[in-house]
Parts: sequence; C-alpha cells; structure tokens
Amino acid sequence: MFNLSTQDVVLSIENAPLVNLDGIYFQEYENFFGKSFKLEFGDVENFQKLDGQIDYNRSKLSEQDDIVKKLSIFFMNTNVTKALEKKFNTELKFQSLDVWIDDKGYKLDPHVDDSSIKLHLQVYLSDENKGTNLYSADNKKIHTFKFESNRAYALLNNDKSLHGLDEIEKSGRRSIYVRYA
Repeated sequence: MFNLSTQDVVLSIENAPLVNLDGIYFQEYENFFGKSFKLEFGDVENFQKLDGQIDYNRSKLSEQDDIVKKLSIFFMNTNVTKALEKKFNTELKFQSLDVWIDDKGYKLDPHVDDSSIKLHLQVYLSDENKGTNLYSADNKKIHTFKFESNRAYALLNNDKSLHGLDEIEKSGRRSIYVRYA
C-alpha cells in the first residue's frame, strides 16, 4: 500500500527547525509522512546488493519496483523540493532514491557524501535499530538521529557533514534514502 501526502511532508519540512551543529546543517523530523503513514513492501525478492557493496549487508529495492518509481515521483514533487530549498536556502534538483534494508553486521564509517549530492534525506521505515550518527571533524560522535518508523532527517552536504552508522546488531533496518543535486 502507498498512502503518502505531499502536504504532510511539506508541513514537516516547514515546521522543523534548521539546525547548525558546528557547520553541519540538518533538520530532524518526527511523523515525517504524517500520522496516517502507511507504506508496505511485498516480497523482499526485489531487493538486490548495491553496486560496489557486494560484501556489505545492505540491499536496495530494485529501481524497477513500483514502490521505488512512486517514491521517486513523490520526492520529485515541486512542493517537496521547494520546501527543502527554502529551509536550506539552496537550489535543489531530485537526483535519485533508494529503499534500503540493512542487515546485521552492516556499518558505515564516518564520511562525507559524494560532491554530486547537495542534500540527502533519509526516512526510517522500521523500528528499534541504530540511527545515523553525525561526527565532528575529529570523528567524535556528536549527534544520533533516533531510528523509528516515520522519523527522518535531511542533511546538507558540505565538508563538515561527516555521518556514518554504528554496526547493526539486528537485521531489517529499512529506510528510504533520497538524493538531491
């Protein structure tokens, strides 16, 4: 089932404060898709290993899957993009979207995203797992996003936006990862 409202997402973006944590600019959202959020996946057979990450415990939903196509159109929506542009005071263009499942043992060392990404937005789709961490320039953890279904964050990509993930201890960490250029 696919039950999402651009109005709810725009309100989430407009109502969340823009945080500047030592030059790391982000927003954190609770009930990102609104309180009536419903997004279900069918079989996990449409999940596949990421290019260049065959040895990692992360899989993504096929780009041909209807949910990925619908979510991509949703996050391309002008109202969503304009709300993010206004909040982060930058021009954005939808680039791509992945739906991920991270399983036990997956981790991601502190890093800054590729320079082609201006902003990313991650929406958590499951509960009781580890959230993304933000790090200082000396790789000290300074903030962790709470991992619960329908919580999200947007992170402006710059040379200070170090982020990563502690090793997953429980399989099934699901999320949507949206990239804007």
